[in-house]
Amino acid sequence: MDTVDKMTEMHTGLAQPSAVLRANLVPWIGAILLVLAMVLYGLTLDNGLQPGELEGGDLITHHYAQVQARPSNAPGYPLYTMGGWLWFHTIRATLHLGGVAMPNPIPILSSYSTLWALMALGLLYAMLCHLTRSPGQPRGDGWLAALLCAFYAVTYFFWYYATTTEQYSSAIAQTLAIVYLYLRWQDRWQSRDITALTTGKARPWLADPAIAIIVLAFLCGLALAHMLTVAFLVPPLVLVILWQAPQLLRTLWVVFGAVLAAVLPLVSYLYVYWRGTTHPEWWGSGHWDSPQAWFWAFVSTAQGREELGWGLGAACTFFANGFPELIWQELSWPIVILGLVGIARLEKRLATLLYGTLAIYLAFCWAYRCGNWFQVILPVYPLLLLGIAAWVQEWREHKQWGRVAYSVAMLLLLLAVGWRFNLSLSAADSRNRPNDSAFDRAALLLTQPLPANAHLFAAVQDALALQYLSAIWQIQPDTQVINSAVAAQVLAAGQPVYSTWEAAATLRAELPAELQATQQAVDPDWVAFVPSTLSLPFAPAITLDQSATIDVVLHGYTVDQAPRSPLAAYRQAIDSATDGVILTLFWQPLHATWPAGVSISVRALQGNQPLLDAQGSPLQIDRQQPATALYQLAPGQLIVDPYRLAIPAGAVTQLDTIQILLYRAIDGGFENLAELRLPVTLNRP
Repeated sequence: MDTVDKMTEMHTGLAQPSAVLRANLVPWIGAILLVLAMVLYGLTLDNGLQPGELEGGDLITHHYAQVQARPSNAPGYPLYTMGGWLWFHTIRATLHLGGVAMPNPIPILSSYSTLWALMALGLLYAMLCHLTRSPGQPRGDGWLAALLCAFYAVTYFFWYYATTTEQYSSAIAQTLAIVYLYLRWQDRWQSRDITALTTGKARPWLADPAIAIIVLAFLCGLALAHMLTVAFLVPPLVLVILWQAPQLLRTLWVVFGAVLAAVLPLVSYLYVYWRGTTHPEWWGSGHWDSPQAWFWAFVSTAQGREELGWGLGAACTFFANGFPELIWQELSWPIVILGLVGIARLEKRLATLLYGTLAIYLAFCWAYRCGNWFQVILPVYPLLLLGIAAWVQEWREHKQWGRVAYSVAMLLLLLAVGWRFNLSLSAADSRNRPNDSAFDRAALLLTQPLPANAHLFAAVQDALALQYLSAIWQIQPDTQVINSAVAAQVLAAGQPVYSTWEAAATLRAELPAELQATQQAVDPDWVAFVPSTLSLPFAPAITLDQSATIDVVLHGYTVDQAPRSPLAAYRQAIDSATDGVILTLFWQPLHATWPAGVSISVRALQGNQPLLDAQGSPLQIDRQQPATALYQLAPGQLIVDPYRLAIPAGAVTQLDTIQILLYRAIDGGFENLAELRLPVTLNRP
């Protein structure tokens, strides 16, 4: 152990291991930190969506962008999106090769954010180790760096965006990469070889501070093709670099290389233009005369600029939307104050870089009326933690109280990690959220056997979920969700349109009056609108032709086991809704309409005893008339009348009889007109 290391131990009063052992431990501590963070984020990874999330917003936009390689939110995030596309399809293809036929796409998409979050934590750890170096510690204080990183890892916003599909964790990683590379550039510049720099003498390019400047310029330029708020770091960065190395402006090849590297990422916008030109349906709301007009409006973030609000109006809303209160709620007052003051205890140029960046962030929050403040407070947190590291490092080196101060600081940081973890867990845990029911209904709709290339019409919420399951989840990917205008075109072309029962009346009202189309039930969820030139063949599995009343004949029936939802493995809440059987009755009224006042009761029996549903009530469905008898029928036309009997799991095999009662209401009660008992022969899918 050298003299400097011995003096350090004497000053701190710490019985530390050797410098070599400490240095060897640092990468292992960092590796363990990242593994623990990966496990935590994996256990809380988003795997479902809430209904409102399908209606719009950044999250759902990134889902479609990364799966379909389409432009994301303005200005398109081309590099991030292309990376997400490669990440998603590589993992899904690997899972397919491993035998997973239809993997849940949401965790795959969310794990792309986890990848960037782990990069951000790794960079923060490396930066903290760099700043906490002292004589005899060439790699810094790994334990202090790990505790500070762990604290940041469990702050709510970082944790949430590390486990959901948005781009913020990548912006944090990019910001920290720029600061870390600047720190390394400082070291290289201070030990630079002036002769090599001015004469162009060859030297290892990674060790050349001039080359490092070009790499740093490229990282800054990535903000132009990624998240623009990352570029807020650039003005103070340029200031401190020129403060330390003004002669760089006289080195033309460095200036030219830096400018070229900074604008190079703009080439990626060719991807945005190409994808937008080939898919004008992705342009969104608005009218543009040409693809070029759309492109310039898109990449210039016209909508975002319209949200800026300068002047007193913006100042009055500065404390709106929880800002800046959330910062000290997340970090605690002591960490915010010590972090802000501690930055001043860092090297003066680094402190200028950090304070300058924080000032620009503050101005952005004011100008943006605090609407998108979370874009910049996410990287603020780790920058403040650099100030905390400066304090702890200073306390550790105190000659008299170093050991006690350092031990107390580490204990408080450990408690802060536990405190923040406990507060964040319930809100940041995105796995198996009870309200992740966006696809329950749509999954039930797609369990039914629809023909290839079926055109589907549904209410807005169902339509959004059906589109997602088809395009993103690849469940019946050949289906197309359409609006009423397209439905009219499809019917005019002689093809059927399938509507949910809830939306059938809306579609009927929105179709042109001259368009001749009849309605025909397909199953308990879908009704087909069929052109007059087409008929869909439906026939019962069992033919009866049994008279039910004087005006109605039961032509036959079919009993099928209800197909299992494709999402049953992911959402236990939909299991009970998909168990059971589907009964389809084929009625033949002798007149053009169903007899007035005649109602139907369908009951599931085992022998003469009723089967019970999950709530313990008899399994029974009552209707005032068949579901499809809501419109005028041609004389003799069959009425296809489907029912879903949700029998609890394990009880399907007990069903042996279905009882059909036809009845009408009379004064004081009901009058049974007919009773039919149908033996069950179950058709399994």
